[in-house]
Amino acid sequence: MSLLRPKSFQVFIVIGFGAVLMPLLITLIAAEVSVSRLVDKGTEAVYRSVAATDGGRIMLEHLVDLERKSRQYRVLKDPQLLEEVAEKYHEFFDSLHHLRSLSPPDAQQVLDQLLLEVGILVTALQRSGGPAPDLDTFAALNELAKAVYFNSYELIKQEVGAMQSHADRTQMVLLWTSLALVLLTLALVGLFTRLLARPVKQINRGISRMGAGDYDQPIRVGGPQDLQFLGERLNWLRRRLGEVEREKTKFLAHVSHELKTPLASIREGSELMMEEMAGPLNSQQREIVHILQKNSLQLQKLIENLLGFSRGQALGEAETAVDVLALVEDIMEDQRAAVLKKELKMRTSLSPLQLQGDRDRLRILMDNLLSNAVKFTPVGGVVELSVGRDGDMALIEVGDSGPGIQVEESEKIFQPFYQGSAPCLSHVQGTGLGLSIVREYVDSLSGRVDVGQSPAGGALFRVWLPLAAEDLA
Repeated sequence: MSLLRPKSFQVFIVIGFGAVLMPLLITLIAAEVSVSRLVDKGTEAVYRSVAATDGGRIMLEHLVDLERKSRQYRVLKDPQLLEEVAEKYHEFFDSLHHLRSLSPPDAQQVLDQLLLEVGILVTALQRSGGPAPDLDTFAALNELAKAVYFNSYELIKQEVGAMQSHADRTQMVLLWTSLALVLLTLALVGLFTRLLARPVKQINRGISRMGAGDYDQPIRVGGPQDLQFLGERLNWLRRRLGEVEREKTKFLAHVSHELKTPLASIREGSELMMEEMAGPLNSQQREIVHILQKNSLQLQKLIENLLGFSRGQALGEAETAVDVLALVEDIMEDQRAAVLKKELKMRTSLSPLQLQGDRDRLRILMDNLLSNAVKFTPVGGVVELSVGRDGDMALIEVGDSGPGIQVEESEKIFQPFYQGSAPCLSHVQGTGLGLSIVREYVDSLSGRVDVGQSPAGGALFRVWLPLAAEDLA
């Protein structure tokens, strides 16, 4: 099992947290060790300073006692006093030797000189029959001992300065160590964040592609084994959805094709009857034939929507420059009967533009928008149609005075087979494919469509489509 590819996502998170916390723990341990060393160094410095000061004081006291005993022996010549002189000398020697171990090299030389001169005086005092030593020398020796005693304070200053320098160095080491470990922590956080986020992003991209209808590109998910297994399941779901989508498209295409054949016979028969090829018709028969023709046209439009929906996911047709005015004129001619029957007011504002796209698709797109507006507009209502420029795109707006579209349904209405809550004011219920075909065709042309509220009170569909090269020049 690799550290970067553990068996489970949970283990991976634990490894990530452990790796991120490790530099912080190292920083705490390093700080503890450095502070402990600093404390030990400070304690040692204080001890040496206090010991040196105390040793200097004791040495000076022993030297004074030695001088007093020497002068007493000089006057009284008592052998007992001479033994006390020797004892005081040994005490002075021990204190000076201890002080010497605590002193810096330059102070040690002074102590050696003091020990030598005191030793000469004591030796001369102990030698019988020799010249009497000059005990007034003790005054100079006392001054020298006092100088050594006061120099011990300088030792304290030196120790304090050394301790301060050591503290400064420790502070800088801790600072740079902490900075380096913080940077390492941030780098590890970035690394594990990326490693954690990458499989999630891969899953999200795969789901988004499936939501957009792309079932061809495989889904690859890295990271821990459980996430890889999840990626494999998503791949299985992608293949199944692709199969379902293909079967659905095939089914719609077959059904639509099979419906068109008998429908063509019905239309041809109704047209022959309307032309009285089988004999004259009375008024009632003519009305029945008219109803038959009208509903066969409506049925043909529904079948074309089914065909258009199944064809909308295939490759696009060859794009050409399409005249908007001629296209709108053909569509309005097809809707003339429905407009007259419902006594609708048509308001148009058309600019002579050229659209870039497949003419059949553009015709179905605009016909679906206009027939939708006619279908949901009440008798005596208003339908508005405008075509104009919006930057480098053509803007098509189709509005009506019908019941409009609820805000929460503004996206759902573009889904296949979705029937909105607005009441249909036509005798023929739609399939719910018209607006989904509009969205399919608009997307295939790299356009955009949205829905809002019309100034007339109903729905307003706005479609942006690319202009032909002639109108972009």
